Amino acid sequence: MMHGKNKTWLLFLLLLFSCATHGNEESGDLNYITGVKVLSHPVDEVKIDNFRRTIELFFEHADDLDNMELEFILANDARMVQPQSTRALFDLTGKQLIQVEKNNQIVSYSIVSIIRSSSFPLSAEEWEQQKGYGDMPDYLALFKYRKDLPEKQVNAYVAVADIKPGKGSFKVLGEKTGSSATPAQFYSQQSQPRALLNGGYFWSGNSLGLIIRDGVTIVHAQPVVNRSYNGVQTPYHPTQGAFGSEHDGTFTARWVYESNRSLYSYPAPAPNVAGEMPLPVPSSSFPEGAAAWEPNHAIGAGPLLIKDGKYQNQWLHELFDASSGVGPTASHPRSAIAYHPGGFLLFFVCEGRNKTPNTPGMTLREVADILLATGCTQAINLDGGGSSCLLVNGKETILPSDGKQRAITNMVAIY
Repeated sequence: MMHGKNKTWLLFLLLLFSCATHGNEESGDLNYITGVKVLSHPVDEVKIDNFRRTIELFFEHADDLDNMELEFILANDARMVQPQSTRALFDLTGKQLIQVEKNNQIVSYSIVSIIRSSSFPLSAEEWEQQKGYGDMPDYLALFKYRKDLPEKQVNAYVAVADIKPGKGSFKVLGEKTGSSATPAQFYSQQSQPRALLNGGYFWSGNSLGLIIRDGVTIVHAQPVVNRSYNGVQTPYHPTQGAFGSEHDGTFTARWVYESNRSLYSYPAPAPNVAGEMPLPVPSSSFPEGAAAWEPNHAIGAGPLLIKDGKYQNQWLHELFDASSGVGPTASHPRSAIAYHPGGFLLFFVCEGRNKTPNTPGMTLREVADILLATGCTQAINLDGGGSSCLLVNGKETILPSDGKQRAITNMVAIY
């Protein structure tokens, strides 16, 4: 005779076996689509995920994605529901959905096109490759952001360069003083770089942030800012963001300060806060974890946006506060430089101050989020506002907020 407790266990085991069997039946039934052919355009790669119900189409170029003819190869006993035919035209500038029925179950698949620029993947739903900027080398492409943000429009571009050996090269242009020129003048005077983006901060014709070119320091990283402390204007010495090329060809974003003729980077910025007692001048022993840094090329600005793939929110300690004019949490024209671990350098710019109606610009967090979504792991903010300007083959991408290009003292370039 079976006791109640044993009956309970038997029922539980039977139920568990039934669920496992049912699950196995469903797993074997996952494949609704076995293949996709792109009939109208050359395609690099097709990825079908029958578990996530996604179809990813990879293209080298974003030509005529709004009129793409596809053919679906279905599993046995499957049939198309929407569209009804296995061959149909799709507008793949955005995500599309199809429906397939099998064994009386209807499932939806999303179709997404992804553009590869020198093997750099960008979603066609978010980015549109741009033409009309002259002949582009195979290592460089320009994209425009397709989306808007809540309650405001976005006019943003990113120039993507493959900087692996034999491809594009990076350089910082400008001097400590005496190099004021508009971006167009930099372009004509500096051997016409393929892409040219405004760089670090300046004042009265003098570059204020770090500039290293071919291993030579042009401007030293020794920032001093004055803030009120106990009612008196008092100097602070912040560790601020810099971006540079390493000897292995990669790029990193760091908090830096130069002390005793050595440039140091730190795992975290000195925790200065305006209005509180200033911290010691950064050195080889403060903040903790100082390490000598000797980049080939580097630009200093800030705040640092992304480090090791994570968003950084340290503008307060870098003293890019309300008194700095940077306005981290306000919408402004922005410029940023970023690195993708696939070996790609990104120049980002967005328009602002409503030069185009309802286009006020972006906050630093919004800029960082867009760059993170592309897979970038290192990035810093550059000078923004009226200085923001990205030229590709000498042509402007955004409308400068001053109504014309501003004379600046330094830029970053891709040749």
